[in-house]
Amino acid sequence: MQNLKNKLNLIYELSRLDFKLKYYGSVLGMLWSFLKPFMMLAILYVVFFYFFKVGIKNYEVYLLLGIIFWNFFADTTKDSAQGVTAKAQLLQKTNLPPLIVVASVIVHSLWTFLITLAIFFIFFFAIGLHLTWSILTLILLIPLLVILTAGVSLFIVPLHMRFKDFGHIWDIFLQMLFWVTPIIYQYTLIPEKYIRWYLLNPVARIIVDARNAVLYNFFPEPKQLLITSILVAIIFTIGLIIFKKHGRRLVEQL
Repeated sequence: MQNLKNKLNLIYELSRLDFKLKYYGSVLGMLWSFLKPFMMLAILYVVFFYFFKVGIKNYEVYLLLGIIFWNFFADTTKDSAQGVTAKAQLLQKTNLPPLIVVASVIVHSLWTFLITLAIFFIFFFAIGLHLTWSILTLILLIPLLVILTAGVSLFIVPLHMRFKDFGHIWDIFLQMLFWVTPIIYQYTLIPEKYIRWYLLNPVARIIVDARNAVLYNFFPEPKQLLITSILVAIIFTIGLIIFKKHGRRLVEQL
């Protein structure tokens, strides 16, 4: 029990340190983390609402919620890989488990995500929208998003340490995944014959369910939520197995 407490304290301290270092010397500091989704919103909103005439009601809120969830996933997976590499000397000189470093990055990103989500709801209420009990779905969806992000991070960190070019490959993959995730459009635009395969993307499933809960006031079907949970559990398990098998050895080779 004491060992677990020590690990949790270490995760907290590392995440707090990363949070401070990330914005050290920056004029706007942590505001950059909150400006990023709103800057993305402004660009995408103008392009797709005014030029492509996307006919989605309350499109600015629809788009912003998708961007916030997506940014947590994309930024955290990239930061996890870079975080372990950046702390290579510390990991090599101490018995600090690499898993602790990944966990601290996720906690650090989660702080930013939750604060940004709070700002989203201020904006949400400011434009006159209202919530119902379906908002409680986020109590399930946010942990699923965190576990999914952790699983993917654990999977790609060893690849990032082993192959120097993997960071560039992951950036390209994230760009492709952005466009095949319903962030700027509705997933119902996907042809019916492809929708089953399309919804194997757990990020897409979580974003769709989050929007349904926040904007359209209904709970996800239990069967669909179960499918999402199974997909997330599979990805997390695979990532954890790969990381435990190769993480420490690859750190020593950095």
